[in-house]
Amino acid sequence: MTVSAARVPRTAESISSQTAPRRFPAADGQLLGSPAADDIVVVLVTHNRPELLAESLAALQAQCVRPRRVVVVDNASDEQTQAILAASPVDVVRSEVNLGGAGGFASGIRRAMELGAQWIWLMDDDAIPESTALEALQSEMARLPATTGAVCSCVMEFGSIATTHRRRFNPLLGYERAYSCADYGSAALRIDTASFVGFMVSAAAVRAVGLPDADFFLSYDDTEYSLRLGKHGFGVWLVPSSVIVHKRNRSGRLRATEFGPKHYFNIRNRMVVKRAYCRAGYVGAAAGALFGLALWLRSPRCFAPQPWRMLLGAISDGMAGRLGPLPDRLKPGAAR
Repeated sequence: MTVSAARVPRTAESISSQTAPRRFPAADGQLLGSPAADDIVVVLVTHNRPELLAESLAALQAQCVRPRRVVVVDNASDEQTQAILAASPVDVVRSEVNLGGAGGFASGIRRAMELGAQWIWLMDDDAIPESTALEALQSEMARLPATTGAVCSCVMEFGSIATTHRRRFNPLLGYERAYSCADYGSAALRIDTASFVGFMVSAAAVRAVGLPDADFFLSYDDTEYSLRLGKHGFGVWLVPSSVIVHKRNRSGRLRATEFGPKHYFNIRNRMVVKRAYCRAGYVGAAAGALFGLALWLRSPRCFAPQPWRMLLGAISDGMAGRLGPLPDRLKPGAAR
């Protein structure tokens, strides 16, 4: 299956229009219940990381509770990735252009809904779930309220809990703070935002709030989606006993690499989300711009012309609420 890359860029104003609740889930007091394995479909997004993809697919095959289907969104990967997918028992959604993580997850969730999934477990190709990860989610869901819209695994990086994947969100200014390791001692914890690494969303919630916004392209699409779920009355829960190892490279961290497109998307999208979801929207966006400035100052060769242009472009587009792929004006070799 091939998906189209054509889409109209969104703005902060159009995102804000999604936040008014349209339909609420079941009344409080009812329990969610544990879904059957046949109700669960995995959505995995990949782009040119064949070794990690193969490891992630193997970990899904080794789950104690096996999902009904695995949907892999292939974001214009090369022949090596395509060969792995051709030899795997997965449903492939192929795009001939890279839609970014945001576009990939939107396409994958759409496909999972077409397949009749009741719960959709999201992850990237560098996410390696432990064999009991899905079983732990399924077991704990029986004790959660019926208003639950998503349940999330505990993310591990470099041998310890990666707390930044699960965060609090201040609704006034949009200040974000990670839940501490001590918070992971409970059976389940209600949280504000979560990354899409091990994020399992209900089809009922998707039908109520829509798909993730593909025009974020990369970064903060998961934060926006978590907040959108909360605005519509759906809870997001962390299940610490469900563990996913996120095989991120230390050298790939934003603060360790030269300021480029990933930094641009993180800052721009952070500002757009704060504008849309904070009561003091422009103040929150300004705080996001200050974060971007600090990140730029910490990056190697920050005063070189291209990083400087990326920073200014991110702040300008974030304050204006412009979304979409990397603008042509910021690509290497663009006319000054």
